[in-house]
Amino acid sequence: MDTPTLLAPLPLRGVTLRNRLVVAPMCQYSVTDGFVGDYHLVHLGRFALGGFGLVIVEATGVTPEGRISHGDVGLWSDDHVPGLARVVEFLHAQGAAAGIQLGHAGAKASSRRP
Repeated sequence: MDTPTLLAPLPLRGVTLRNRLVVAPMCQYSVTDGFVGDYHLVHLGRFALGGFGLVIVEATGVTPEGRISHGDVGLWSDDHVPGLARVVEFLHAQGAAAGIQLGHAGAKASSRRP
């Protein structure tokens, strides 16, 4: 049996990644009230343009009180969906799969931006 290479497709349940290159989530602390915008489109989109198979959005707060910082991406309101959908649509259009890291920082939540 041949050993797969990094550039070989990777089937995962109902999704096949075009390769095994994955961008891990990176906390960017660059949103206001949880809303992603052009910054995230460019930041994450460049990895899809570069050929990565999977791009994962940074730690995304499921409640405003549970964010790591006030600069974190949010998904506690339907109002956050269009911005994230825009990023996902771009990633998909470039051939990359999109992932998201959901988070709640517990007692250490809602700190100031670094």
